[in-house]
Amino acid sequence: MKLLYIFIISFLSINLVHSQELNGAWKKMSKESKDQKSIKLYSDAYFTSSTYLESTGEFISASGGTYSLSDSDYIENYEIDSRSRSVTGTYLNFDYELKNDTLKIYDKNSRNEETWTRIDKAEKENITCWKIHQAFRGSKWLTIEDKPRKTLKMLTDNYYQILALNSQTGEFFGSSGGKWEFKDDKHHEMVHFFSKNQDIVGDTLSFKKETNKGIWYHNGKNSKGDYIQERWKKFK
Repeated sequence: MKLLYIFIISFLSINLVHSQELNGAWKKMSKESKDQKSIKLYSDAYFTSSTYLESTGEFISASGGTYSLSDSDYIENYEIDSRSRSVTGTYLNFDYELKNDTLKIYDKNSRNEETWTRIDKAEKENITCWKIHQAFRGSKWLTIEDKPRKTLKMLTDNYYQILALNSQTGEFFGSSGGKWEFKDDKHHEMVHFFSKNQDIVGDTLSFKKETNKGIWYHNGKNSKGDYIQERWKKFK
């Protein structure tokens, strides 16, 4: 029994080390359209992706889920895909080649190939996938329990993506993303796309930010101009 336990821990540790090789932001290399931009963000165990038109910020699609990387396989388990609810809960298994800052993945059935290049890393403190934990409503804090309905925020060193979803029904509620920076004691998000409101593309949203014991305290004005107070916790 002890040997089995050691084997399982060793297996998980090896997969984690492999997965950390992807941590950061990646851009899909496409010959079809120079204006269409696809970005994928990775933490140790979770990914989010977005596709939009770089010139206008027009939203095309978003997805997210868990993933694993071993010596032989790259596997994605989808929690959400804005294009189809039926994708939720499905696994995609790929062959892959990872060399320096280039990732090539090959669908094992169709052999379709995608090439991604790293555009950002994930080395700063508290760079990971976060889930909203509490929100201040009226006169009290409302705790948002761990349920299929969730709002996530993925951060790499310079990129972010927010994803609202129901991982049980496959319902997609929205996504936004772009670049962020911490300047003048505030967290600033420069919006490159927003599925609900393309008009705010190009705007910058600024928040006060503090992290303490794994909780991210976050307050400022949202995309509608309303003042919000939120607490986020590390998700994956």
